[in-house]
Amino acid sequence: MGTRAVYTFKDRHESFSVYKHYDGYPTGEGAGTGALGFIAAAKEYAWDLPRFEASDFAAAFIAANKQPGGGDVYMTKSYKDHMDLEYRYEIEANEKKLFVKIYQVEEHNDDQAVYKLIEEMNI
Repeated sequence: MGTRAVYTFKDRHESFSVYKHYDGYPTGEGAGTGALGFIAAAKEYAWDLPRFEASDFAAAFIAANKQPGGGDVYMTKSYKDHMDLEYRYEIEANEKKLFVKIYQVEEHNDDQAVYKLIEEMNI
C-alpha cells in the first residue's frame, strides 16, 4: 500500500496541487527519494530560483516524478479531495530556496482529515 501525499505549490497569485500515490513520507532510504527528494528533483524541470511560478513548478514536479503507465502522479483540485493521505506538503519560493511545510495526518473523521504541521524547512 502506498504512502499517499498531496503537494500544493503556491505563489502570490495561485496554487496548484498534485497527488502522488507512493512514497509520500518526507525522506526516503536513498538520494532523491521521499517527498523532499521528489520536490528537489523537480528543480531540474522548473525555472531557476528566485523565479517561481506555482503552475510551472507543479508541472515540473509531475515531469520529474511520473512513472510510465499513469495513475501514480496527477493534478488534483485539493488535498481535501483525498481522504486517504498520510502527508501533505505546501511549497513556496523563499528567495533562492524552496520553503516547504510538512503536514502529517493526525486523525481521519468521517468527512475530513485533520493534519498537524510537523516541520518547516528551506531546501
